[in-house]
Amino acid sequence: MHEFLKGIHRALGVGVGYFPVAMSFGALATGIGVSTPAAVTMSIWVYAGAAQFAALEGVKQDLFWVSIVLTMLLINLRHIPMSLASDRIFNSFGLGQRLFLAHGLTDEAFALDITSKPRSHFYYFGIHILCWLSWISGTWLGCQIGAKLPVQWLSFALPSLFICLLVDSIGDRLSREWIVVAIGVGLVLVTQGWGTLGFLLSIVGVTCLAVVLPKIYR
Repeated sequence: MHEFLKGIHRALGVGVGYFPVAMSFGALATGIGVSTPAAVTMSIWVYAGAAQFAALEGVKQDLFWVSIVLTMLLINLRHIPMSLASDRIFNSFGLGQRLFLAHGLTDEAFALDITSKPRSHFYYFGIHILCWLSWISGTWLGCQIGAKLPVQWLSFALPSLFICLLVDSIGDRLSREWIVVAIGVGLVLVTQGWGTLGFLLSIVGVTCLAVVLPKIYR
């Protein structure tokens, strides 16, 4: 249980970042007529953000279902090298444990897995379960209230995930993390009315801070 809780703690940043992205997926799904059960089921079984958004676009354009499935498969081909790289971590676990972890092998969970010291399977379960539940619950909430939210709110989904991943990757110094978070949020708010350029400047600004601040705090 201790290892499981450590895994959950490690994945908190990603889980927080997943939530608004999943909300935007749920909101978009209901907006084009996909039912809440169907959208949530997709998040449970497919659990692949880019592929799910691509599927919504295919449904919106009324494409043949084979085209939608092939597009999703092509997008998810990156999971093959990710799985091969993860084998050195998971090869000592049982078959059932490996299958469960394989289902939760998203890009962000993979990054957390390979940057962790070797641990028991409970640790990786904590990472994957928190991310998975965040994606599912975010999808459900997006289906419920997403259509009632201002469009600008959902526009922050991807930048918020980027910032959460960035904070997780820059180290364990709490003061430095809070500085990056505060300045990142400030940049997003200041550039709110600048459209795409504003979001781009926000991401570039936070990235520069992440590079400079570790040198300052050495």
